[in-house]
Amino acid sequence: MSEAVGDHGSCKEWETDEMMELQDQEPRRARKGARCLPAFCQGKAVTVLYVLSAFCFVLLMVLIVTSLQKITAVWEALEEARLRNEKIHAGSWQNLSHVQHVVDKQMSDEFTAFRSQLLNISKEVANMRAKMTQCEVGCGKALSDRLRILEGRPVSWPAPEELAELRREQRTMQALLSGVLAEMHNVSEVICTRCPAGWQQFLRTCYYFSTAKKAWMDAKLFCISHSSHLAIINSEQENKFLANQVMDTQVFWLGLTDMHKEGEWQWVDSSPLSLRLWNSGEPNNVGQHGEDCATLYSSGRWNDAVCSNAESWICERSC
Repeated sequence: MSEAVGDHGSCKEWETDEMMELQDQEPRRARKGARCLPAFCQGKAVTVLYVLSAFCFVLLMVLIVTSLQKITAVWEALEEARLRNEKIHAGSWQNLSHVQHVVDKQMSDEFTAFRSQLLNISKEVANMRAKMTQCEVGCGKALSDRLRILEGRPVSWPAPEELAELRREQRTMQALLSGVLAEMHNVSEVICTRCPAGWQQFLRTCYYFSTAKKAWMDAKLFCISHSSHLAIINSEQENKFLANQVMDTQVFWLGLTDMHKEGEWQWVDSSPLSLRLWNSGEPNNVGQHGEDCATLYSSGRWNDAVCSNAESWICERSC
């Protein structure tokens, strides 16, 4: 009986141990069950990676779009500034051209009026000169007649002082007339009124602007045959006057060449080049045959060209 009780107690103890062992194993199974399978974990990681990639792509696109918008705004601002600058430049150039046109017209009108006044003065001087010449002849003759009359009177005639006074008066009159005639001659020399028909005057020089076209050497011979020479420019004022007579599409030969020695430009009267009004980049002597003769543009700038080209030309002579 005691053995039965002992066996029963051992059995209970075994069951208790069995239950405790099972209770200890359940958390371990639960912990083992919490671990996911390898394929499932890999798929989950890929999904997370895709989500992160999509988020980064969206963020990158947002940044790109924002940057493009900023670049577009900056570009539009620059383009607007460029257009505004072009408008300002065009307006300034138009205003400058208008002012220059007004000034040129005013100067041309003033020059025409001044020339008309000079012509009138020249005519008056010529008339005065003729009158003074007549006066010189008439007054001199009258004084001479008076002197002859006085000298022909008897010695007893009490007029030696009168004779001396008349002689002094005659010398004074002749000196005054000679001085006036010299001054008139100087004025006539300053005032130029003798340019040939078809020639234009600037100061005391006459210029011929051809309508035909010739090579430089033929143009030079033409000027020589007309008692002149190809134009020689000595001042910016003279150059401006010549350029104002040239149309935009025209080109005129000048009396300037370096055909005698490349690079040493000189005028047709052999004088060296002192005033230089070359166009930008000129003279450049381009081409197979070189460019050894100078031309004048309407802008007032010079260019070297092939001497055999057919161009208009400008002759120059004193009036």
